[in-house]
Parts: sequence; structure tokens; C-alpha cells
Amino acid sequence: MIKSIAAATALVAISPFASAGQPASLGQLLDLGAQKLSSGEVQSLGDLRIVRKAADADSYMTMRGDRTVVGMVHNKQGHGSSEAVGTWQLQPDGQRCVAVQLPAFRMEMNQCSYTYRLGKDIFFAPSDSDRTVAVTHYTENAFLE
Repeated sequence: MIKSIAAATALVAISPFASAGQPASLGQLLDLGAQKLSSGEVQSLGDLRIVRKAADADSYMTMRGDRTVVGMVHNKQGHGSSEAVGTWQLQPDGQRCVAVQLPAFRMEMNQCSYTYRLGKDIFFAPSDSDRTVAVTHYTENAFLE
């Protein structure tokens, strides 16, 4: 079963999301009661489909339970599209590190983050100890089914 997360992807240039009532930092997120997912909980999420639609590009990726990443990125500025292929690794402390190649764009992206849950919402943060780091919230229809 694929769980859906709609909005910003941790794999493509993202910016922190904060609006009225939404935490902008890890400290704010934790103060609201968010829980960091353990490595077992991150692994048990299974396949995660990630959709990011922005002014410059749309991306559709799946982080599979077998630790591969597949998808497509469509550039809206005339640079075409690229397949997205890569892998992700999970550290014992729950940190997920993703390495994705976009061959048509001659790009490789590497990013690590921790996963937090607040209700059904999912957030990502580059640190699990620095309360000042920005968190990325999956906006619009953010949920795990």
C-alpha cells in the first residue's frame, strides 16, 4: 500500500513552510507534541509517494520500502524533464539519507533528515537536536493513509 504525502519533497530544493498555526522550527514542532519517528517507524511507513508542485518544477517520486527512489521531475522553465533514480539509507537513530540522480539535468541531490509526526501530519528536519532548524511540513493534503 502506498501512503501519500502531497506537496514539498525533501528530494528537490525545498523551503520551510510556516503559516498561521504551523511550526517553522523544530523547537516549535516539538512544543506542539510532535514525535520523532524511530528507524523502525520510518521503515514501517513503506512506500511513500511524494508530489511537489511549484512554479519552477513539478516532481513525482516514490521512496520505496526496498530503499530505492524512483520518479520524474518536470522543469517548467524550458529545461525538459528528467527521470529521478536513487537510494535511501536509514541510520539507527531514524535519520533517512537520500541520494537521487536526475540524469537529464546532470544533477545529483543528497539530503538527510529526521521524520516527525504531529497527528497525521509529517514534517522533516535536518537535525534532531537543534531546536532552531527549519522544518518542512507537507502542505495541502498532508497525511498518511
